[in-house]
Amino acid sequence: MPVPRLIPIAHEPGHRTDTIGRYDDGLFLASAWDHHAYVHLFDHDGTYRRSRITRVQDRGAPAAALGELLASLPGTSYGDIAVRPFQTRHDGVVFGLIDESGDRAGDGSHVDWVELYPDRLGFHEPWDGLYDT
Repeated sequence: MPVPRLIPIAHEPGHRTDTIGRYDDGLFLASAWDHHAYVHLFDHDGTYRRSRITRVQDRGAPAAALGELLASLPGTSYGDIAVRPFQTRHDGVVFGLIDESGDRAGDGSHVDWVELYPDRLGFHEPWDGLYDT
């Protein structure tokens, strides 16, 4: 099954997709990674609008910065989302949901796969919103 136009991402409380959902202006996908906290913003149809990415010096600070980013979104509710692939850069780091379909195993077989960067979460058939690491 080819990569769908909208990639479902399941909300999993207590796991790496626990900060995704809806807000008044659309959908959001947020996380803290290394020295960064980020929130990607999408319209109600899953089309990428923009990202807010904060780089912090203290290793413990991304969680606090993530909380601030999420608090700035009006009408936040957590839940499953479906968004289109996208890509952006900040401080030389690639952020996005990138189609990496192709021969992933090096054996000539084709795999339909979309990877969330920089978190390295992989989405694939059956396109149920669950990820592999």
